[in-house]
Order: sequence, then structure tokens, then C-alpha cells
Amino acid sequence: MGIIKSSEVSLSELVEDANLIVKVKFLKPFEESLPVVDRSNEQKDKALPPFIKKGCVFNVTEILKNTARIEVPAKILVPNENWRRSMSKHKEQHAGGIGKSFNVATYKTEVSSLRKADILFLQHFQGMFDLAARDAFESVEAADKIKMLLE
Repeated sequence: MGIIKSSEVSLSELVEDANLIVKVKFLKPFEESLPVVDRSNEQKDKALPPFIKKGCVFNVTEILKNTARIEVPAKILVPNENWRRSMSKHKEQHAGGIGKSFNVATYKTEVSSLRKADILFLQHFQGMFDLAARDAFESVEAADKIKMLLE
């Protein structure tokens, strides 16, 4: 069984670490079924349930930071922050995977959920948009402070 350790990050650290910061409008939730391909020898011939990756689809309304220099589409899919840990746990339970430990950077926000976010702090890597930390989102009220930190 893996261990999850949490370490808090500040807004200034989040602004610095994210390679993409965008203002967004929530559109709808999404689910993607991912087959489990790597499994232990005992599980090779067993039918295993796929992992369901969940998240949100957003309309991008403004780009505040883009150090990744990517072309940001009008709509982006942002998986729930914990999807990699959830997939690891799924493999551990169903495919004989090894329990892993994780250190999770966590941002304290007043916004209650990803769906209610107005601003996302993201890492764009290999065509995917991932939250830069757990709860790496803010309300529109934080926009001026974020812009100041970007200067």
C-alpha cells in the first residue's frame, strides 16, 4: 500500500511552477476509459476492468501565462488532479501492481471544486493538461494578484 504525503505550495510558487495559467469556463465533465496494459504475470490472462479517468472540459477564455509556448485550443480537457494516483491504485488492486508512495503539492484555495474554477494553473506535457498541484485553481477575484506575480 502506497503512502501519500502532502506539502503546501503558495500562490507565488504555483504561479512560478505552472507552465500554463488560463482563465476558463466549465463546460461539462468527461470520462475516458483506459485499458490496463501492464500487469503482473498472474494477471496476464485475466479480463481486467479498465481504469476510468475523470475530469472536466473547459472553454479557455484568456491565457495569462504560456511558457510552454503551445497553441492552446479553445476547449481543453483537464483530468482530476489525482488521476495518476488513482490509476496506480487501480493497477495495484486489479493487475498486481506495486504500491507506490507519492508526494503531493497542495494549494489552499477557497474555490470548492474544479468545476467552479475560473483560473487554472496547469502543466502541459506530452499533449496533456494536468493541474500543477492538488487544487491548483482559483476564482476570478485572484486574477489581479496573479497578474502582479507574473510581472
